[in-house]
Amino acid sequence: MPTETEGIPVVGSGGLLAPPGERRWVLPLALYVLLRGVDATVLKTLQIHGANNLVDGENPISFCNVFLMAELVVGLAALLPGRATLGRALAQLRPADRRLLGLDAALGLFIAPIAYYMALQSLSVISQTLLFALVLPASALLAWALLRERLPRGFWVSLTLIAAGLVIAQLGMAPLDTRMDQLAGVGWALLGVAAYSGAAVSGRRIASRGWPLAVTVGVPSIAMALVFGLLALVLFGPQHFQLLQLWWVVGVILIYALCLSLGSELSLRRAYRHCDVATVSLWGSLSIPVAAVSAALLLGEPIGWAGGAGLLLLMTGASWSHWARPIQSGTSAVFPPCRSDPPSPCP
Repeated sequence: MPTETEGIPVVGSGGLLAPPGERRWVLPLALYVLLRGVDATVLKTLQIHGANNLVDGENPISFCNVFLMAELVVGLAALLPGRATLGRALAQLRPADRRLLGLDAALGLFIAPIAYYMALQSLSVISQTLLFALVLPASALLAWALLRERLPRGFWVSLTLIAAGLVIAQLGMAPLDTRMDQLAGVGWALLGVAAYSGAAVSGRRIASRGWPLAVTVGVPSIAMALVFGLLALVLFGPQHFQLLQLWWVVGVILIYALCLSLGSELSLRRAYRHCDVATVSLWGSLSIPVAAVSAALLLGEPIGWAGGAGLLLLMTGASWSHWARPIQSGTSAVFPPCRSDPPSPCP
């Protein structure tokens, strides 16, 4: 793990084919893929369970209380260890730094989670996951255009294979129809893709500043948790918080927050200490087949032969850059050596 004064290698001193001792990015990326892959299935299960167990005619599971708890857990985990130096770190921020943190929080911690949740309400887990796979090319290309990050060698081949896999997989599953709720789900998904892609770029820029975790994640997450709390008051009224007195409501939300939200946040952060946006995006696309398999096993969503073939093609594309000649070692051409603590960029 890099220390406060060590540089952050883009992909390791030997690239993607670095010696085993330098492949410190493999385990956190694998954990991130697993947690992100089952996230949509677990959240869809919560939505269905809440709809089937109404309390006084109201669904006790909403995006407000889910993300209130999730972001509060993540924020406290990041804030408490660095609370002693938080005041001094915040005082050193310039107005432009505060705007960058605010933009990143608005994109990645507010707009994107709402869009993710609302899309999942209208779409199946598999359809929603396939649409959110557009975060892969969008975030990598945004980083290339705005941050001038180099794309991994073989990126365009990977992108072509992934795009073909997504099309074939969708053809093998239940097609999207033109019902209003389905169209709304697609609209929410596209909004989420735009927000998560923008947050990936802003998160990488934040990573270059060397700010402590309490500043980059703790304060923004707690601030957005408070926003979700205020939004719950406006949309549902104070009685919505009384539903959290039910042990099963707060229990399942806390499990989701601790195991999936916090776990994926920490594993993603560790991966970003050794990889750039494009590499994380490529390998993160493996969460798509994980999501499809989990949805098929736990929710009974059909995949079919065409869907399986498309997912196999997608995984081939996601791993293509591993076999292509890797980018040589060195820090980013844009960012100086630094300690990386970026917030979460994608589902």
